[in-house]
Amino acid sequence: MENFTWDAVPSQRQSKTEKYAHAVMTMSALTKPGAGRKFSFNKAAQEFMSIEGENRISFGFNADRTIVAVRKAEGDNGFKLTKTCTFSDKKTFEFISKTLELSNDVENEFSINSKDGIFMLRQITDENTLTLDAHNEESEVAEETLSKEVVADTIGNVNYPEVDTENEVEIVPSEDVESQW
Repeated sequence: MENFTWDAVPSQRQSKTEKYAHAVMTMSALTKPGAGRKFSFNKAAQEFMSIEGENRISFGFNADRTIVAVRKAEGDNGFKLTKTCTFSDKKTFEFISKTLELSNDVENEFSINSKDGIFMLRQITDENTLTLDAHNEESEVAEETLSKEVVADTIGNVNYPEVDTENEVEIVPSEDVESQW
């Protein structure tokens, strides 16, 4: 008789558990017409990037748009996060979705990894493979384009340098996303 709850209805809420233990940004699925274009940062991402509710973040893109980066923004730059570290922006959502050829019918999740102080996004797929949206350490082109001057502050403020397009970024499947960095 010790495991009974007396004089009250037991709580039916289940505590929220994080899907990933590592830093992840999620672009929500568009489930119905007019649905919000929502970006969410999990707890590990908040800690990794040193962001918290009502801070600001901004995105950057390299010249050939194969690398998407995110960072904590200073002052009034970028997008203001809600208290739960989410934000909605149609223009940014659609730009990333179109550039990386994402399906908006499903959630798109991105692992956040740091290289030279820049937080880069790598798409997480069902097969645990990494796709064209991020950095491959073996690629000389990716190494050359990863500098703070190349990454833009926001979508509207892009500084594209000359890039050698003969070498392409190679897609590397991986079972362990974090071991790639």
